[in-house]
Amino acid sequence: MSQYNLPSVYQFLLHTPEQGLRKILIDPKGLSDVHFSLMIKIVRNCPEAIFCDHFDKGTFPKIKFNPAETKIKEKFWADLTQTLNQRGLLNPAEKAA
Repeated sequence: MSQYNLPSVYQFLLHTPEQGLRKILIDPKGLSDVHFSLMIKIVRNCPEAIFCDHFDKGTFPKIKFNPAETKIKEKFWADLTQTLNQRGLLNPAEKAA
């Protein structure tokens, strides 16, 4: 079980228009355009449960990476987690009863 509310984050990323997400997430000191495009590629190619699993494990689905994405792969999940936390989008998971 994840320490974060990943299903709601996934739904937010999947259903929010890309232009709006860009305004919210892209930041010169945080998430770059390359991070953003890789995140969108992952969200569009994974069902919710698979996305959550990759997020928790820091792994990637079988997708084709361009050279810029390959360069940021190692720190991608840490950078995404930090940005989502800063924007208030990533919250601790609620404890199951």
